[in-house]
Amino acid sequence: MKRAFDILASLTGLVLLSPVLAVAAILIKLTGRGPAIFRQERVGRHFRPFRIYKFRTMVVGAHEMGPGITAAGDPRVTAIGRILRKTKIDELPQLYNVLRGEMSLVGPRPELPKYVNLFRAEYEEVLAVRPGITDPASIAYRDESPLLAKTRDPEDQYLHVILPEKLRLAKEYVHRSSFLYDLRLILTTLASIAYPGKSLDRLFNSMSPHRYPIAAVAQSALLVAAHYLAFLIRFDGQIPDREFHLFLQTAPALLALQLLLFHPFRLYRGLWRYVSIQDLKSIAASLTLSSAAWWLLSGLVRPFAGYPRSVMILDWVLSLALLGGVRLLRRINRELGPPTPHTRSVLVISSGDAAERVLRGLLAGGQGKYRVVGLIDKEAKHTGDRIHNVPVLGGQENIEAIIGREDPDEILVTISTTPVADRKDIVRLCKKFGKPVRMIPDLPDILAGKELTSLALDIEPDDLLFREPIRTDLGAIRDTYGSRRILITGAGGSIGSEISRQVAACKPRLLVLFEKHEASLYMIDKELRSLYPALEIESVIGDITDEERVREIMKKTAPHVVFHAAAYKHVPMMERNPAEAFKTNVLGTRTVSALAGECKAEVFVLISTDKAVEPLSVMGRTKRIAELMLQELNGTKPTKYLTVRFGNVLESSGSVIPLFREQIEAGGPVTVTHPEVTRLFMTIPEAVQLILLAASIGKGGETFVLDMGKPIRILDLAKALIRLSGLSPGRDIEIVFTGLRPGERLFEKLVNDHEKVWKTSHPKLLMAVSEGSERRAREEILQHVALMESAIGADLAAKVCEPAKRLLAQARG
Repeated sequence: MKRAFDILASLTGLVLLSPVLAVAAILIKLTGRGPAIFRQERVGRHFRPFRIYKFRTMVVGAHEMGPGITAAGDPRVTAIGRILRKTKIDELPQLYNVLRGEMSLVGPRPELPKYVNLFRAEYEEVLAVRPGITDPASIAYRDESPLLAKTRDPEDQYLHVILPEKLRLAKEYVHRSSFLYDLRLILTTLASIAYPGKSLDRLFNSMSPHRYPIAAVAQSALLVAAHYLAFLIRFDGQIPDREFHLFLQTAPALLALQLLLFHPFRLYRGLWRYVSIQDLKSIAASLTLSSAAWWLLSGLVRPFAGYPRSVMILDWVLSLALLGGVRLLRRINRELGPPTPHTRSVLVISSGDAAERVLRGLLAGGQGKYRVVGLIDKEAKHTGDRIHNVPVLGGQENIEAIIGREDPDEILVTISTTPVADRKDIVRLCKKFGKPVRMIPDLPDILAGKELTSLALDIEPDDLLFREPIRTDLGAIRDTYGSRRILITGAGGSIGSEISRQVAACKPRLLVLFEKHEASLYMIDKELRSLYPALEIESVIGDITDEERVREIMKKTAPHVVFHAAAYKHVPMMERNPAEAFKTNVLGTRTVSALAGECKAEVFVLISTDKAVEPLSVMGRTKRIAELMLQELNGTKPTKYLTVRFGNVLESSGSVIPLFREQIEAGGPVTVTHPEVTRLFMTIPEAVQLILLAASIGKGGETFVLDMGKPIRILDLAKALIRLSGLSPGRDIEIVFTGLRPGERLFEKLVNDHEKVWKTSHPKLLMAVSEGSERRAREEILQHVALMESAIGADLAAKVCEPAKRLLAQARG
């Protein structure tokens, strides 16, 4: 069908346009030497070369004088050539190529062989169809020459910016190609050639400094015209002399009244290109007031007596139509502006008024950077309907099929109409297709005080795990904490606060929150008191290195279970402050664990880290020493001493996720230490669930390890977060590699080489059991803690680090 249409249309065009072709050829011959027709080799369907026919618009030998593309002001273009190019008459001889079967009316524009060879892989798909006279790229780049003229190297700009975008549009055409779509592109091409959009824009811009008086004159003329047309319609096109005399008498007074009542509604001030329903309401209100006032005047003033009431009604209707119509025409001119190249195809997931507002914003002016392929509504019953001429493709249950079929560059989801659970499902589904998702707020969200950037980055930690979240049934362990006294050190930190939340949900008898920083303690205290008003909470300001303060709180509260989460965890920071790391992570742990034993606590849980495994950093060494101290302490007191060791938790303070978020919100760059660096990750709730489980099943002396799945490349994490923010890594946000910092390594692990891994009742909770004897090394560590403590007193960092290195090497067995 397409080939038959091409033959019929090209033959008809050649016949009907033969006078235009003849005049163009004559003008070319009269204004310069050389042939009227320019022939050049191009690449056709399936890479078959052919000669394209065009009217010659450049001087003879132009191809030897410059590149194969033309920028605005190119001296090789002749005077008549500029006219032919502007009107696109120079392309008409290609109807002969269409007739011969080398081209089609609609299809990707044929390129020079040297350009095709540079993008041969992309052209494999594009040249599966015949090249054409017009296509989406031809419409988008109708004024390509001015774009090229703005760059220092036009050919480089064409090869690296414009041609790749043309190829993208060509591929879209190949996927969407149909007879109706071709007809639409032909009509759009003809409209873009015939419509004098640029001339009108120049006219409006020249009028801009005087737009208020011009608007007053234009509206006065339209009101008088409406008044006259009302009489003309009322009297069937033949106004009697008496009524025409009445028109002449009343026109100035009615016009003055109408213009006077324009002022309260500021109808002189409106920008017509942005006309909306609100403007039409103002026009209608103003005309209604003036008509009502005129009706009163016509009954009171003798010269106006006998004014036809039907003319009043017609005048109101016609005035509204003309005043609103001229504004709409100005807006239509703006909407018909040339489409912006470099557009991204987007799929919108929204419903109701929010969908209408989003689509109106995306489509405003016809020059946005987005091309909306369709809308997914909350309910499938609207499938096939259109909003702003954008089709509703289906309901949310059809998302997967629609994404696969439409293959959008990006998915936009309105937050106000999409529940959190649905948003998470959409993000996971889009991640499966490799599509970026942008969460966008509706106006009520912004008025409610929600920040646009934070809403755009409304990403759940689960979305960055590259695996399914771990689910733990806590019902069986509630008895461990229900009706018990629980003390949590570091209760205001990322881990400590989540332990506090989950323990509070178990309804303990007393919850003691021990924290050094008052601001974070205040926040968790406020949150828990709001959620659990009947729960007895004791919030304590204190430092774990202050033995007397810790003893005071332990004796006062007599906790059954102690979760020791207070620690310094930032690796580079501790490299610069080794003494403080040792005081808190080693001596602080020694103080809290010993006093828990003295006060006969039943369970003491140390929160450790994967950095303690064969540690290279100060932080890792101090945490490993704390682990070994706890093992040595176990069995000497009635308390069961346990260690829970795990890797990085998403969203914890000082972790990469908050840092990446800040960097993305600032526009980049995102900093990654090394392209191959990997880390083990869990969400904070996942880790805490397993910590509580470990405390409930531990017998004393165990080192529990959380199975965190496969290591995740930090580079992949950064890219995922950028994409989930609706941006493109490397294009919208740059990624910079800064190099490994002191104390860091490429990968982490959760067990030492001399440790075996045993299973527990939970598949994600394991035990690390030492094969070699650590007893002697642990005894030495305890003996040398005093030495290191004295070194801290002298602030000698080396004396803190060196004994730790040697002792930990011995402890590996």
